[in-house]
Formats: sequence, C-alpha cells, structure tokens
Amino acid sequence: MAAYKWRWTAPIQRETLPALQALAARLGFVVTGNNAFTGQASPADLLDAIATRFDADPDGTAATLAAMLDDNGLLPAKPAPPDAAE
Repeated sequence: MAAYKWRWTAPIQRETLPALQALAARLGFVVTGNNAFTGQASPADLLDAIATRFDADPDGTAATLAAMLDDNGLLPAKPAPPDAAE
C-alpha cells in the first residue's frame, strides 16, 4: 500500500496489536512496498481504509461500528450533555 508520511503513536493494550495485525491480514491489508516488512500485516492500512470510508459516509460508518461494538458491550457510555444536570 501507500508509503506513509505521517506517523502516529497511541497507547494500546499489549494484546491489541496482534489482534489488529490478524484482522488486517485476514482482510488483505499487507505491506506491499519493497522493504523488510513486505508481506506482513498492515494495521495502518486497515485504519486508513476505515478513515477513508468514514470520510465518505460518516453516519453509516459510525453506525456500523457502533452497532458492532455495542452488541459486544464494547461501546463507551456517552457522556451526558452539559445541560443535563440543570
């Protein structure tokens, strides 16, 4: 996939990276450049694809992901709006 010009680091749980790598590989997101990582899973490409889809259809993408997370008890609780305490 495309070469990256931006690098972002996020603290994640230890078991999250292997899970993202497995998901990326299962969906066909692998490094295609000619380097030491060629053929390895690419979670970054997976996240880029999700972001591209979100840009094209924010409501549909968010609803699909929210439904999947909510069905598995993984969707964070929404904070109350600022005026809810009044």
